[in-house]
Amino acid sequence: MKRRMFLLAAVTALATSLLAPLPAEAAFPDRPITLVLPMGAGGSHDLHARGITSILGDILGQPMIVKLLPGGAGMQGTAFVAKANPDGHTILFTHNGFDLLVPQTQKVTFNSLKDFKSIARINYAQPMFITHTDAPFKTFKEFVAYAKKNPGKVNLGHSGVWGALYTPAVQLIKETGIKVNMIPHRGGGPALQALLAKQDHIGGIFATQARPHVKAGKLIPLAVIGDTRIEGDPDFKNVPTTAELGFKDVSFTMERIFMAPAGVPADRLKVLRDAFEKLMANPSFKAFMKNIGEPVQFMKGEEYDKLRPGRHSEYTALIKEMTKK
Repeated sequence: MKRRMFLLAAVTALATSLLAPLPAEAAFPDRPITLVLPMGAGGSHDLHARGITSILGDILGQPMIVKLLPGGAGMQGTAFVAKANPDGHTILFTHNGFDLLVPQTQKVTFNSLKDFKSIARINYAQPMFITHTDAPFKTFKEFVAYAKKNPGKVNLGHSGVWGALYTPAVQLIKETGIKVNMIPHRGGGPALQALLAKQDHIGGIFATQARPHVKAGKLIPLAVIGDTRIEGDPDFKNVPTTAELGFKDVSFTMERIFMAPAGVPADRLKVLRDAFEKLMANPSFKAFMKNIGEPVQFMKGEEYDKLRPGRHSEYTALIKEMTKK
């Protein structure tokens, strides 16, 4: 009798559990989000991240923690996110070079187009060639002339092989035939410090990083890379472009993008994408971007994802051209 009563109770409990409503989907995010930067401290991405994360944390209702993972020309941090648990709590803040160009030049453990989904592009920027005040040249054309007369005597610092600064430097070398010492650094921050310490004669950095040092009279901007001046910026609006100076093949635009592992559930990816749309309208975000002198050129993640295959093909052709003997 006791055995029958026990079995009946067990069956009743099971039936009740099956009939009960399923628990609601867990809120997302339900813990802090880790924002991985595949570059070192002190660069333009680091500066953006430090200002953006607190605002995004308020929008999402959970803190956002910055994790710097430089190394391998950006591939160490990128691979970390590609293999992270795709629950939406680990995302990447990178750029188009690390996303689609660099992975084509070395062996990596991920597939850029298959293993990532874009959350948002917040803006894009042209890097600048810049020098310190004790360098033996004060203009970009003087630099090229000096490098031609003194092969192997100029140190050109960059933020990583095939990155946003290395690529136009190689384009310049190919177009002009100059011979310089290419000095790699673990990100834009270390590259800037080497230039300020006068270890490098010339470097490539962004307006965001250069501004305080240009105002302090420590650095001299030589040329904006590409064909578009930094219009509307009182500190750099008069800096000529490489195209204006006659170097038509020297061009690279860096797009700052946030990405998630491709396996993140669609509803969670939507939460992240929606948060960035709210960020764009946030007064604190607008004030921050204005304060650092950066424009906002927002693009939704789903729209940016449509561009990525074309970008990938462009970089395949670029690499082939730049490595051609």
